[in-house]
Amino acid sequence: MNRNIKITPMQLGLMIIGFIFGDFSIMNPARAALQDGWIAFIFGWIGGFILIGIYLLIYYLNPSKTLIEILKDSFGKYGGSFLGILYIWYFIHISALVFRSFMEYMVVVNYPETPLLFPLILSVITVIYIIRSGLEVTARLLAFVISFLLIFTVITGFFLIKEYNFKNLLPVLENGWSPVISVGYSIMTFPFGELIVFSMIFPAVHRRDKLAKATFFSVFFGGAFLLSTILREILVLGPDLLFRTTFPTHIVGSLIPNVALEPILSTNLLISGGAMVIPCIYGALKGIEQVFSLEDYKPFIFVLCAFITSLTMWIYDSVPEMFKTAKEIYPYYSIPFQIVIPILVLLVSLIKKKRIMV
Repeated sequence: MNRNIKITPMQLGLMIIGFIFGDFSIMNPARAALQDGWIAFIFGWIGGFILIGIYLLIYYLNPSKTLIEILKDSFGKYGGSFLGILYIWYFIHISALVFRSFMEYMVVVNYPETPLLFPLILSVITVIYIIRSGLEVTARLLAFVISFLLIFTVITGFFLIKEYNFKNLLPVLENGWSPVISVGYSIMTFPFGELIVFSMIFPAVHRRDKLAKATFFSVFFGGAFLLSTILREILVLGPDLLFRTTFPTHIVGSLIPNVALEPILSTNLLISGGAMVIPCIYGALKGIEQVFSLEDYKPFIFVLCAFITSLTMWIYDSVPEMFKTAKEIYPYYSIPFQIVIPILVLLVSLIKKKRIMV
């Protein structure tokens, strides 16, 4: 197990920003709250800060250890390994969910006559090549391409200013607080709660004193960009059309006059998808290495990605089922991985810390 792999806090921050973008612009759970989607997002964003604070505190109480190693220390070899296997599955599952959402977008919007499997295989091959290059190379690559993603987001918002209708934000809280809180919880779990995967990457950051600052700053910065995207879609499309549109990002991009943004938009979505999938697959591979006490995870990259490809094809039967699962099932499915187990680990870590100090 190589402890010499190091990435900079800035690279980590850009990776987190790209991860937060992920497939949020495709799934966008905020639109379920209609014109109050931006309020719901702020609630989820605040909850996300709380969760990432818990994840960071766990790491600082167990410095230089990944989530899997912390689980073993907290619950013993067998109990920790069992929970580690559950997290490996969770990271694999997230990878398949993200792959499927992006492939559905590509097929529906760009390649309606192309079988979903074809772009999926091309994407998986690219991911395999990047992960085999190692975490340091991957971090540098993601930091570079995510910079373009952020620039494109700003430019798109600027070009659409003439299309903004601020009346689309009214009436505020027309349906009360209930849908806002419900959607806010969904946003807390996706994308912010999924940052638990970075507990597998934190030990690779070479300036531990700047880890928390880089992480919180990137959660703030990534959240601010997502908030601007949500507001942009509400202001341009209006709450009703936004709710009824399958892929609002595509519709919004097509409204910019005299500019063919679709190729650039699709490229940027693929970048954000890769920024989410790659840390998850890396986390799963690193988890396999540490649960089973292996020397290296690289021999398993192809096998794991082949399994993820199969899972991606099998996981949904249709686009409506994909959105229904994200809205009604995933927020509760993720509770053990994002909230319950981390809180238990935090309590155990605090108790151990207290005993050492005594």
